[in-house]
Amino acid sequence: MVLTAEQKLWRAVLEQAYLDAELLSPDPDISPKEYLRARNFLRAEDPDEALTLALVCDFAEVPTDRVIVWARRHYSVVAGPAF
Repeated sequence: MVLTAEQKLWRAVLEQAYLDAELLSPDPDISPKEYLRARNFLRAEDPDEALTLALVCDFAEVPTDRVIVWARRHYSVVAGPAF
């Protein structure tokens, strides 16, 4: 399968969300709110986030359901401070 430039762009969006969600070390330029937001986006538990993620995955030609299942397994919801 040959990817188009547009598919590569949308896959890069997904990759950046993944990289943001994986931030483990404190980076002065990135607040915890940002990596939590990325994890919430990939889990798609909010209807708006689910719709946006579905669009991004559709444009990237990546199965949305696989992204969500993977993210929910890897980024379980932990009670903590709300941002």
